[in-house]
Amino acid sequence: MKIALGQIKVKQGQPTENLVAMRRMIEQAKAEHADLIVFPEMALSGYCLQDQWLDLDWCRNLDSFNDELLALSEGIGILYGNLWNKPLGQAVCGRDGRPIRCNAAYFCYNQKWVKKEKDALDGIYIKHLNPDYRVFDDSRYFLSGIEIAMRNQKAVDSMISPFLFEKNGKTWRIGVEICEDLWSDDYALDVTEAYLRQDVDLIINLSCSPWTVNKEHSRDKRVKSHAKKASGHFVPLVYVNACGMQNNGKNVMVFDGDSTIYGENGDRQISLNDTFEAECRTCSLHEHQTISRQPESKLMTALVCAVREFDQQMFSPKMKWIVGLSGGLDSSITSALLVYALGAERVVGYNMASRYNSLTTKNNAKALANRLGITIREGSIEKIVDATVETLQDYGYPQAEGLALENIQARLRGHLLSSFASMENGVIVNNGNKVEAALGYCTLYGDAIGALSPIADCTKVQLFDLAKQINAAFGKTIIPENLLPEIQGDSLIWEFPPSAELKTDQRDPMKWFYHDWLIGKLTEYPSAQVEEIMEDYLNGTLQDSEMGHWIRYYGLDDPEAFIQDLEWVLRTMKGSVFKRIQFPPIVMISRGAFGNDVREAQMRPETTRRYRELRDKIVALKKPSSLGK
Repeated sequence: MKIALGQIKVKQGQPTENLVAMRRMIEQAKAEHADLIVFPEMALSGYCLQDQWLDLDWCRNLDSFNDELLALSEGIGILYGNLWNKPLGQAVCGRDGRPIRCNAAYFCYNQKWVKKEKDALDGIYIKHLNPDYRVFDDSRYFLSGIEIAMRNQKAVDSMISPFLFEKNGKTWRIGVEICEDLWSDDYALDVTEAYLRQDVDLIINLSCSPWTVNKEHSRDKRVKSHAKKASGHFVPLVYVNACGMQNNGKNVMVFDGDSTIYGENGDRQISLNDTFEAECRTCSLHEHQTISRQPESKLMTALVCAVREFDQQMFSPKMKWIVGLSGGLDSSITSALLVYALGAERVVGYNMASRYNSLTTKNNAKALANRLGITIREGSIEKIVDATVETLQDYGYPQAEGLALENIQARLRGHLLSSFASMENGVIVNNGNKVEAALGYCTLYGDAIGALSPIADCTKVQLFDLAKQINAAFGKTIIPENLLPEIQGDSLIWEFPPSAELKTDQRDPMKWFYHDWLIGKLTEYPSAQVEEIMEDYLNGTLQDSEMGHWIRYYGLDDPEAFIQDLEWVLRTMKGSVFKRIQFPPIVMISRGAFGNDVREAQMRPETTRRYRELRDKIVALKKPSSLGK
């Protein structure tokens, strides 16, 4: 069999545009004599529509596109994802009382729906495993195949049966599953295993799977695990994923494609690009290729995709992006990403200096703008800072100093950026990174504003690597070396350490490398509990790990210092939730992005008994100097 992998850039909420892309690929597949073309999950509508799924007219509208695809299936099988919203026996309504909605795969050939072996629902497969973790809320919107079977008083796997695809004198028994159905370890039903028990010839998985760092390795391991459990009875698995960008309002997700045919041993045989771009390729089930990847640049590729696609889907092509260009690392990286994605003519940088800004960062900002070819506008905020201080005095506040004065500067910069955006008919980009967001090291209505946060799921350490990727992609030094640290022996050497530059000789309070790691551990899925980290410290596992160097570097091998720092991080994170829930949408690249991925309530929870026991044990430890070290 020749199968065309239709890796399309699914644009959420744009079924007409998506149908045009599908039609183009169907024509290509027919010209290449493909027997079957496969598209991703929810290929027509997009997946991350939130409560748009509750709009009944919208749902009925999606159903109308099925007839158009059915008409295109003359001479070729078409397998694609779309919404199902018709009663299925006793399953008439969802849990919300609205008419039934299901995440479904549709299979047509020669303008007919392909028959299934033991299910009356020809041409349709209903997703059985609905994820309800991280950014996923499937059960809020869709009934699963399991629930439909139960409502009709049937076995939970009764709707899992092969499609009988008759082509070229042969009947192919094809098991179709949708995305999460492959990731069955934490569910009571294994869809892949159910198909293997029915002697299918191949399994096809339609996915809309967001990319995060190392996601491809997790999927390869999952397929290998299924192949191992099958003990030599595994069959080829065709995985077709969406590419491009979709968002849920609080998180912008990117989809890398990476559609793949896996062989009977679970190894990759052929893969499409994983550069977040559309591709259609016709392959045989036993075709092999040499798969070459460049994982060291994938983070930059993902962020550029997020910026470009978010901009294209949300704004006018003439919209300017406004950057508060301080000359520090974060704003330099954000500016470079915008230019690489959209072009220099779309980006305007504003350096808004105060008496506390160093000549180094001001020169960095100007030099960066010149290297990128963007417009930079330079000025001082001193006049409006002084005017604000004077106005505060009119209201009876004689002194504006310390944190209050720092926040005044940050909020005035936010005010100016908003004004600049209005003058330019543009939008503001947010420059914050993940560690700053976690610790609330930002000012609400100041540097916490913007239409998009491209790097707010990147730790500072990831930004060090990203800077190198950017310089390599541009073929020249864009991000200056004076913003990047050097590790020399046991020392961390900075030419210009990170600073908010809101007071004299200010330095960021973060313990870089260590706090990056700690915040990652506390937020990633499945998240590590703070008690686990404390347990590892107590038994020495943490000190013996790769992180041990940084624990010693920052003096955290002193147990009391370790606890003080840990509690500062926890206290600061909890106290900053109100800032994060007002943050712009964050591009998700980790297994724990703030927003709809890491969901936070505003509260002050008490510590657990185990936490308090571990804390007492750690504080009671002897300092390293008294241990004969």
